[in-house]
Amino acid sequence: MKKSIFLCLFLLQGLITNAQVWAPLGATWYYDWVEMAVDGYAKIRYVNDSVVGGKLCKILQVEQHTYNWTTQTFTHAIIGHEYTYLENNIVYYHRYGQFYTLYDFNSGTGSSWIVAGWDQNNPFDSLGSIVVDSTGTTIINSLPLKYLKVSPGPNSEWEYMDMIIERIGSLGYMFPGPNCVVDIPGPGELRCYYDDSFGLYRRAGFPPNCDFIIGVNDVSKENNRHKIYPVPASTVITAEINKPINGKTVIQVSDISGNLLKNIETVESKLEININDLRTGIYFVKIISEDGVKTLKMIKN
Repeated sequence: MKKSIFLCLFLLQGLITNAQVWAPLGATWYYDWVEMAVDGYAKIRYVNDSVVGGKLCKILQVEQHTYNWTTQTFTHAIIGHEYTYLENNIVYYHRYGQFYTLYDFNSGTGSSWIVAGWDQNNPFDSLGSIVVDSTGTTIINSLPLKYLKVSPGPNSEWEYMDMIIERIGSLGYMFPGPNCVVDIPGPGELRCYYDDSFGLYRRAGFPPNCDFIIGVNDVSKENNRHKIYPVPASTVITAEINKPINGKTVIQVSDISGNLLKNIETVESKLEININDLRTGIYFVKIISEDGVKTLKMIKN
């Protein structure tokens, strides 16, 4: 009898562990914000439940937290709400007055589903399709999670920027975006995901804190250790260093893909760096001194 009870509990635990979860208590996503001369992040968090179209939905609040380097102004705003729900391992979202599939975790290689684009100010096709290229399992926070590697369907103008993982969603932005070449300001790749039972998942290669705005956290302090100016710049930037390491400071300039373009050692506390050879775009300047490592954003115009 005891063995039977133990076996039942074991099987029940297995079912609970493998059950699909979407937007539980505390669910919060942080995404890079992608826009020229603007740095920051988008934050999506589960805030409440609501019945929409007969379905009990998770309300996800979308927020913008950015700093504009040109106007030197902050934006902290709620920019929308999304209505989603989970049913039979499929996550649905609301567009055009009805629900569409956001993620289908029942899918196998070759499967596909229809996605809907923006329901406001949408210059593209209203609908597109997603094709599953492959599936697999990854371990995050000691939990096995299914992943889907996907691509746009034939003639689809909508895509996910990265793979899709159970519980977390797309490692690009949560919702499908246009696959055109035009740069559209808005949320980009996932930085972090958190919920109360799962804990924190922080992706490698992104800022150390989920809500970090590169350079701004230090710029706002009166005792600013290091600085670069002007931002934006066209030919030369000036780096001011507080304390060199044993008389030496290392300054590294990288592009947004992490490619090291310049590596400069100096004993000066103020240095001019020629950027004539760099293309127009966004770069990161890393200053390594006895205060530690500080990364600042540079814009070449």
